Amino acid sequence: MYRIPVPYIKLTEDFKIIDVSQSVTRIFYPVTSFLDLVDWDSRAKLMQLKTNPSPGVMELNLKTTDSPTTLFTVYFHYQPKEKLIHLVCMNETSAFQHVQSEFQQWRKQLANNDWNEVVTTNAEADTSSEFHRKQAERKISTINDLLGIIQDDLSEVGKLEYIKLIQSELEDIKELIRSK
Repeated sequence: MYRIPVPYIKLTEDFKIIDVSQSVTRIFYPVTSFLDLVDWDSRAKLMQLKTNPSPGVMELNLKTTDSPTTLFTVYFHYQPKEKLIHLVCMNETSAFQHVQSEFQQWRKQLANNDWNEVVTTNAEADTSSEFHRKQAERKISTINDLLGIIQDDLSEVGKLEYIKLIQSELEDIKELIRSK
């Protein structure tokens, strides 16, 4: 199992670690119980794993070598007869940081009147520019709608601030678009 290319952890039903893949040894501290890696606020959710339909997915805040809490999507399979739990842990924090970074870049470009860098426009006609601005506002609304879909999931893992930050950035971009 050591050669599995993703962070894989095999546990007993009382969350004692039996085996791990190599990537786990780079991401997490060496512990004997998976509970030692789970953030205090996520432990109740983890305890429900044995009552949830399996295989399943949940989001947990886990302690890594890089951070005291990092958001992970955890894919699990509980085998009650064998009294085993199989986990694959995928880091989700970098995805949110990438989105945040991209919005910051757009905001700076709009503030510097680099509209053409954000949305390609045809400088020959004002109507084309207006069309692209309305299109950008619609895309922002679509992003807000999509954020609404994942809002409950992030709220459950205590990461609602990511949604609020992204929505705030989108609102700032919308205001910049309207002021041009």
